[in-house]
Amino acid sequence: MSSRTPPDVAAAPATSKRLGDQVHEALVEQIAAGRYPVGSRLPSEFELAAVFGVSRPVLRQALGRLKAEGIITTRQGAGNFVLRRNESRRLEYGPLQNLPDVQRCLEFRCGLETEAARRAAIARNEDAIDGIARAIDAMERAIGAGGSSIEADFEFHLAIARASQNRFFVTTLEALRSQVEFGIKLSRSFATTPLNERLDSVLAEHREIHEAIRAGDPDRAKRAVALHLEAGIARLFA
Repeated sequence: MSSRTPPDVAAAPATSKRLGDQVHEALVEQIAAGRYPVGSRLPSEFELAAVFGVSRPVLRQALGRLKAEGIITTRQGAGNFVLRRNESRRLEYGPLQNLPDVQRCLEFRCGLETEAARRAAIARNEDAIDGIARAIDAMERAIGAGGSSIEADFEFHLAIARASQNRFFVTTLEALRSQVEFGIKLSRSFATTPLNERLDSVLAEHREIHEAIRAGDPDRAKRAVALHLEAGIARLFA
């Protein structure tokens, strides 16, 4: 009788480790990019686990690494706080200077994010794909409440990068956070079509991207992102 460990059991710790590595990388990049400044408190474990679409044990693996690296510290009863940024991990693209800069940024994103979406459709990680759906839900809630959906819009694109299972897509998009959010805001300020009509179109484009990735159709996912970003260029520069 063989004493070998069944493949599904053997794979579980490795899968958990990979997810923990991805969450660790994402948090390092977010801290380096200034989303969580030095001295600030991180969201609760429950909130972070929901954002990344992972279990609490997986999240704790990532937090444990951050503590070991001296990036965060835990204060009893208060949560996790940022001690320092890993500056060597930070990319810096600089602010957008003018409208041609905005257009070039969108063109760059088109190459970056279409490939991320294609990879996400190939990977078909259910937890990560659920993260894309949660970002759409957050955007819909923000719109329904009459608030800003710009951050939720960016989180949608970031969720796709995470779903690609390639940290370099995540790192690059995180470095572009301020530029992307500025471009979204500018597009909504300058566009001539009514806001509700514009947001309905954006949500429909987001849903098509999500469905293509969930269906595991790489070409459809790549095409859907390209159409969405090209529509953004058209909405801004028409």
